[in-house]
Amino acid sequence: MKLWYRFSFLIITLLFMFVALIMAIYSFGLANFTSLLNFIESIYNNWQAGILFTAAFIIGAWLIYPFFSFRDKLGSTIIKKTELGEVDITLRALENLVQGITKQQEQIAEIETSLKSDEEGLKIFLKGKVHQGTIIPELSRELQDIVKSYIEKTTGVNVVEVKVLIEDIYEHETARVE
Repeated sequence: MKLWYRFSFLIITLLFMFVALIMAIYSFGLANFTSLLNFIESIYNNWQAGILFTAAFIIGAWLIYPFFSFRDKLGSTIIKKTELGEVDITLRALENLVQGITKQQEQIAEIETSLKSDEEGLKIFLKGKVHQGTIIPELSRELQDIVKSYIEKTTGVNVVEVKVLIEDIYEHETARVE
């Protein structure tokens, strides 16, 4: 479906570019005005042209619909499907849960999270700074275990992976006494 959508988007974009080019040619006076009038007159009361333009309108509306879809803007993942319907949770809500559980770790100075949901499940990416003296392999493994088990337990979402990137070591500024 994504390939068909991209192809349709390409065709509509090329059509729009063509119409814009024709209008530019007429605007600069490089073409005869009567030829434009002849074209408009030739499509008047022409059912084939009407079907073509109606189809172009419907395809254009179909292409623009995702830009106004509220659910897609929020980004969500399905928790479960029942006979009564779906239960979803937004990625923002999941991100807040991840932020909350990671900030409880004393060794973490700063943490940023990003999430990606696909057919396999949820992928969580953590990037942060740790305090000096932290044993990074142990902390990374703890973070992965804690985040994965917490999210799966509280939401029921399948966590496929938790990636941890330690981007810097946070050094405490201490006052020296001389």
